[in-house]
Amino acid sequence: MDFAVCYDHSAFDLAWSIFLDVTAFLALMTPLAIARLIEISREDAAARLQFA
Repeated sequence: MDFAVCYDHSAFDLAWSIFLDVTAFLALMTPLAIARLIEISREDAAARLQFA
């Protein structure tokens, strides 16, 4: 019995799918990373002000 394949398993389609997945992941993680960097820089600035 033959089973229907719903996805074309060509290398180009696979590469495009991986590229879109990675791009979506980076698009979601970038704002979180920027927020964390801002938080770290504020903590560092506050620590420098306390010693002055």
